[in-house]
Formats: sequence, structure tokens, C-alpha cells
Amino acid sequence: ASQAPQAGVVAYNKLTGAVKWKTPSLGAAGYVSPAIIKISGEDHVVMVTASQRDSEMGKIVGIKPQDGKKLWEYADWNCRIPVASAVDAGQNKILVAGGYELGTVMIKVDKKSDGSFTVTELFKHNDFGEHTKPPILHNGYFYGQFSTNSKREGLVCMDMNGEIKWKTMRAPNFDKGSMILAEGLLLATDGASSLYLIEPDPSGYKQIASAK
Repeated sequence: ASQAPQAGVVAYNKLTGAVKWKTPSLGAAGYVSPAIIKISGEDHVVMVTASQRDSEMGKIVGIKPQDGKKLWEYADWNCRIPVASAVDAGQNKILVAGGYELGTVMIKVDKKSDGSFTVTELFKHNDFGEHTKPPILHNGYFYGQFSTNSKREGLVCMDMNGEIKWKTMRAPNFDKGSMILAEGLLLATDGASSLYLIEPDPSGYKQIASAK
């Protein structure tokens, strides 16, 4: 994602570095990397752009990976400093999360009989978010570290309908740490000094072990 005035997303030949295609600018620059997401059985390159102070909203854009054609657009994402890439939530659904008190949005992209696409907003709220990385989806639930400049809600679990199942708040506190899923378990740093091994479970926070 070059996000330059004349190039939004650019595709390169991985062996030679030659430019295959580039889109025009898609919107204001953030820190987001493109993501590959399945829509109606097809791969789409999905990019998120930033909103601006003058009320121009950010966008979530679907791009055809073969030639860079813009396939669809959602133009109501209000996050001035987006970092996390879009998450493939399955069944043509896409979750985008933000920091800076901007929360999360779930959209659904459907292909019509004429080959065009429609975009539907399923939910949008500020009870779940991710400041630095994409949320993790596991067995139908999302897990994210929802810490921002003013929120300290710790590790948060959310279902596919946008309902919050639990938050650790500051016990323990998770603040912009890293997190991966490995063999069905979460490995999470708290952004300060500790590493946690966690069993992802929508019924509650289940810590297995921790280490400084």
C-alpha cells in the first residue's frame, strides 16, 4: 500500500519487482497493509484508508487482484490513524477495527447476478477495537486488545454479531501488545513486561500461564 498521491495499492512481480498494476489514490494515508479476503469464492485485495479532520470519512475498498480494478467501496469508516488490516470473517463478511476511540465495523459484501457488488453495514460500535494489529478470529469469536489513548479495556472478546462477551479491563491490563494464535491458544504480550498464554473462550478470560 504505497498510499502516494498517484498510487494507492500497487502490485509487483515477486521475482522481478516489476509493477503489474497500481490503483489511483484511494484516500488519506494510514498504516494499514492490504489483506486478501474471500468474497463469493473470489480473492479480493481489501484496503483501509484514513478519515480526515475536515470530515472526509475513511474507506474500506475491495480490489481485483489480477488487474487492480476497484470492485466495491464502503465509505463510512471514521478512523484518522488506521493501523489494523481488515479481517476475513467468513461468509463474505469483513471486520475492520481501529484504535483512538474509533471501535469496529462489520460489513458484508455480496456479488450480484450482473457481477457487481453490494456492501451492507452489519454493525458499528465503540465497544471493541484494536490499536496496532488485526483482531484474532477463532471459532466464531474475535479477540482484541482494546486499549487507546483514553480507553483501557484490556483483552476483549466479541461474537460475530458484535456482542461483547467479556473484557479484562486492567486485570490483567493489555495495552497495545502483540498477539498470535498458535495451536488453538493465544500468545499475548501486554505491551509492557509480561507474556501470557490464554485459552480463547467466549465464556470468560482463561489464563493458563504468564511470564515476565
